[in-house]
Amino acid sequence: MTNTKWVHVAYKGDSPALVDLLGGQIQTMIATAVVLGPHITAGKLRALAVTTKERSAAMPDLPAIGEVVPGYAVDGWAGMWAPAGTPREVISRLNQSVARILRQPDVQERLRVSGAAPTPSTPEAFAQVIAQDIATWSKVVKAGNIRIE
Repeated sequence: MTNTKWVHVAYKGDSPALVDLLGGQIQTMIATAVVLGPHITAGKLRALAVTTKERSAAMPDLPAIGEVVPGYAVDGWAGMWAPAGTPREVISRLNQSVARILRQPDVQERLRVSGAAPTPSTPEAFAQVIAQDIATWSKVVKAGNIRIE
């Protein structure tokens, strides 16, 4: 969208990449507010933008890329998983328990402070999010001729 040229540096997770960012071995990193937030708050890192369509409630003064690049929106998410073949009633019970916990005001506040946006959902709604992301990113991979090395 912006024709920005980047050199991808592969890391085995956020922790080693963060060590190199803080140590000056790399100049930028794309990661969640949960990972980078404490270092931003401590003044060790400078946040440039959030990758979402709209500003983050956790960092409202930080611009969203979607404000500058129309149509840009990359929302990160985390979900719970269970082995294939797990009975539907077990999935339902787990989902209800997690949703109940995520609706608790103290849990929501703790997650928001860390940069997360708690969004209780259903297995069906989560499956739709995954399907949409697969469709979106499949197009990006194909258009960019991206290959695993």
